[in-house]
Amino acid sequence: MINSKTAIELQGIAALGGSLEVDGSRYTALELQGIAALLWPNAYLKVHNSASKTAMEMQDIASIKPGQVVFA
Repeated sequence: MINSKTAIELQGIAALGGSLEVDGSRYTALELQGIAALLWPNAYLKVHNSASKTAMEMQDIASIKPGQVVFA
């Protein structure tokens, strides 16, 4: 699980096709949306510690790339 990189660094990884597992308590919902937006087909974003997000925030993040965002 990643918690030591900036959201910008994670966006760069996603933009190049990487799948990511991140600490959701470390990033804002908007930052996670930005990362999700750059996911390639078949790549995923797994958000650990998702209890730190409201249901509405989780819905907003998931809606960016349906089926590619996992909450744990």
